[in-house]
Amino acid sequence: MLSRTSNSSPATRHDTSFLPSALMPRIAMPRIPILLLPITLVVIISLIVLAQQHPHTAEYLDIKSWSSWTEKFYRNRHEGASRLNLTLAGNELRYQMAVAQRKEIMAQLPPDTPAFADPFASKYTLWDLVIPAFSCPFPVYRVGNMADGGKYVCGLERATHQDRCIIYSMGVERQSSFEQEILHQSDKCEVHGFDFSVTKWGPELLNDHEVNNRSHFHQYKITGKDNHNASPKEYSLSGIMKELGHDFIDILKVDIEGSEWRTLYELIASFDGKPLPFGQMQIEIHVGWTPEMKTMKAVEGWWTMLEEAGLRAFWTEVNLGDVNSVRRGPIVAEWSFINIRGNHALLNDRLPDYP
Repeated sequence: MLSRTSNSSPATRHDTSFLPSALMPRIAMPRIPILLLPITLVVIISLIVLAQQHPHTAEYLDIKSWSSWTEKFYRNRHEGASRLNLTLAGNELRYQMAVAQRKEIMAQLPPDTPAFADPFASKYTLWDLVIPAFSCPFPVYRVGNMADGGKYVCGLERATHQDRCIIYSMGVERQSSFEQEILHQSDKCEVHGFDFSVTKWGPELLNDHEVNNRSHFHQYKITGKDNHNASPKEYSLSGIMKELGHDFIDILKVDIEGSEWRTLYELIASFDGKPLPFGQMQIEIHVGWTPEMKTMKAVEGWWTMLEEAGLRAFWTEVNLGDVNSVRRGPIVAEWSFINIRGNHALLNDRLPDYP
């Protein structure tokens, strides 16, 4: 269902000119204490100033785009376009509107504006401008432990009940509740983990003999190129997929403690504009953990790179455990993206549904 934005109409004025003059004295006029008059005047002037500083919702939303898209929606509906494709088209339109607002605000900020400024030093924080403006067209579920470790997944049943469900997990570290729950969700799934800093899965998956036979651990480092002579071995995403015999990844989880900035840059660059080979990505982002990723401009540039590759943020969760334990932030947050390019279960309603 399309949401509509309407401008609130001015307050109705009670016109008494049509009343007979004999009735005029009967209309009770409220008496305003004389001291309230200057206060009322100040309030009115303040509201006028605020209205001039903040554009109306109708000015932010491109009404022509809405009208054009609505017309196209009904035309395509009669021409047999699927409800899923129409929903995705509407989501993309709303997403681009949010991007336009972000770009407009970013252009007004000094280039060295920090992602998270000192109290009262900046009107915006990073998470005010970088938002999950896309909507997953299927139910969204949180998979894994509560608090740190869980990730939000779009269309969990649909993604994991395809003929062959492939999950890649970059960054295993100390716990593997996400991977464990995915394997319990569908017996068609297999999980491959990559982490050069540890030697095995976390205890949740390692000790779960019901499903851990479908998990595979690789002590590799995934970058933008293949270098098997390095220590640890370095693989590009396409290189590791070729070695493992995979042509598509249903879910890509990335939790590599600050290395996500360079890794995603190299990964996306390695595909040279071609569609990325995964349906969705769950990633933990660590702002400021590398010196070059501390400003609004730096993060927004990296984020734009993700968007140009076809990734659309549909969910976020600030890591409050990090905020609570070390009293910093919120500089660590979980983000979930859907890939709107390519052909996969979240985009193509011709693929079979889950049982």
